[in-house]
Amino acid sequence: MFISNTTGGLMLQTMLYLANHTTRTAVDRSNDLLAVTTSDPNEVKCYGVYGCFPLNGPWTTNTRRINVHPQKPSEIGVRFILHTTEANDKPKNIDLNEPEALQHMGINPKGKLFFIAHGYLETADIDWMPELCQMLLKYEPEGQAAVILIDWGNGSSPPYVQAVANIRLVGAITAHVMHMIYEELSFMDLSKIHIIGHSLGSHLAGYAGYHLQKDFGLKVGRITGLDPAAPLFAETHGVVRLDRSDAHFVDIIHTDGNLLGGLGLHQRLGHVDFYPNGGMDNPGCDGRLQEYMRNSKNTIIENMQKFVGCNHVRSYQYFIESIRSNCPFMGVTCDSYQVNSRTFFKKLQIYRNSLCFLKSFKAGRCSCCNENAHLCMRMGYHSYEDYRHHYKITVRVAGHKESISHGGEVGTVSIRLHGKHRKESTESMKFSTKPIYFEPGFEYTSLVAGQSIKNPAYAAVSWEYETSLFNPLTWRILASPRIYISYIFIEPMETPHTYLKLCPINETCALIAGNENIMQAKYC
Repeated sequence: MFISNTTGGLMLQTMLYLANHTTRTAVDRSNDLLAVTTSDPNEVKCYGVYGCFPLNGPWTTNTRRINVHPQKPSEIGVRFILHTTEANDKPKNIDLNEPEALQHMGINPKGKLFFIAHGYLETADIDWMPELCQMLLKYEPEGQAAVILIDWGNGSSPPYVQAVANIRLVGAITAHVMHMIYEELSFMDLSKIHIIGHSLGSHLAGYAGYHLQKDFGLKVGRITGLDPAAPLFAETHGVVRLDRSDAHFVDIIHTDGNLLGGLGLHQRLGHVDFYPNGGMDNPGCDGRLQEYMRNSKNTIIENMQKFVGCNHVRSYQYFIESIRSNCPFMGVTCDSYQVNSRTFFKKLQIYRNSLCFLKSFKAGRCSCCNENAHLCMRMGYHSYEDYRHHYKITVRVAGHKESISHGGEVGTVSIRLHGKHRKESTESMKFSTKPIYFEPGFEYTSLVAGQSIKNPAYAAVSWEYETSLFNPLTWRILASPRIYISYIFIEPMETPHTYLKLCPINETCALIAGNENIMQAKYC
C-alpha cells in the first residue's frame, strides 16, 4: 500500500477533526484514511450533465494507488453562496435549477467575479473564507464585484481519499455554475473570473477550469492555488491536479511544501509559483508543540490543529494580507533558496519562473530586479498585474523588388502592442536582445516577454540600425538604413489558438531607423 510522506500529518488532522466532531474514537475512524476500499479501476461512474469519472489512466498511478469515485451530487450537497456589496448581510444561494433567478441576485456582469473554495475537513464557515470575501468586496469598486463561496463541506469529511474524489465532481458542478452565469447574465469577459482555492480547494479550482474548457469551450481568467494539497497529487498528470492549462493565468503560493512531511505540493504548477521562505518553515511556525499548548484561549484540539497546519494556512493568510498591504510581498526569480550551494534546496533547482521570497537574497545573487537579470513580482492578489506574458512573434521581411534591391540590414526590431483604447499598451518589446541580419524574403521568429494586454488591435513597430566598421553588411552610404516588412505574426503563448497578423499600410513603405510604423490587421 502506498503511503505518502504527508500521511502522518493528514491522519493527525483527521484524528483531531473526529475528536472535535464525533463521539466515535478518532483512532478507529482515522484508519479510514488509508483503509477505504479502492474501486475497480476499470469502472466508470457518470452523473448526468456533469459527465463521467473514470479511475484508470492518469487517475491510478504508483503515487495514487488508492482511488475511489466521487459521491453522488445529492450526498455532497455543494452550495454556492453569493455575496455582493449591496446585500452583504443577506447572502444568496445559487441554484442550477433556477437560472432565471440570477437576474435578481445583484451580480454585475461588467465587474469581477470571485469563487473561493475551502479544503479538507472545512466548510465555507471557516474564518478565512468570509474574511477573504469581505476583503475582496471592500477592495474592488463598490457594486462591481461579487464573491461566491463554494461550500462542499458534506464532501470534505474523512476519509481523505473520498474527499479527494469528491472535488472532481464539485469542480464539474462549479463549471456549470460559471457557464450558467455566462449565459444568463451575458458575462462574456471570463478574464474577470478568478477562482481561489486552498489545499484540496486548489485542485477543485483546477477541475472547474478544466471542465469549463472541456464541456463549454470557455476558459476562466485566473486561478490562485493556495498551498495545493500534496497527498495523492504529487508527481501526477496535469489533468489530475491544478495545472497552468486550467486558466489563462495560474499563480501558486507554496507554504508547506516540505518533501519530508508537508501538506502542500512543492513542485511547480502554475505560470508563476511563489515560495515564501523557501515554501516552508514560515515565521511563527517554528515553535514546538508545548509552545502552542500554552495558549489558554484555545482548546487543546484547536492548539493541536494550529501546530499541525501552521505552515499550510500561511498561504491564505499571505494572500489576504496582500490585497491591501502597503508593504507588498515582493518575490524574485532565483535558482535556489538557501545560500549554501550544497544544501537540500539547491539540489531541487527551482524553475526559473518560480519565485522565492525575500530571504533568497542572502547570497546577494538575486537582488537585481530588471528584465535582463531577475524578474520581480508581488506575491498574492496583485501578481497578475506584474506578470509578463510571452509572445511568439514572426517577422516576415518583404521579398518584393524594392526590398531585394535595397538588400538586407543588421538591426533590432521593437514592437509595442496597443489595445482598442489608447491608454492600453505594452512597453516596447525587443524582438531580439542583439542585432540580427534581416534578409529580404525570409521569416524570423522569436519568443518575446512583455506585459499582458486584452484584445490587442495594432502595433507600433520601430527598428534600430547598428553599424560596424568591421562588418560590410552594415555599411550604408547612398541609402538610409531601412527594412521592408511584409507582416508581423503574433501568437500569445498564454492564450493558445489566438493569433494576430499585422501588416503595414503598404508593403512598399519602408521601416526607417528611428521612426515607427503602425501595423494593423485591416492592412493585411
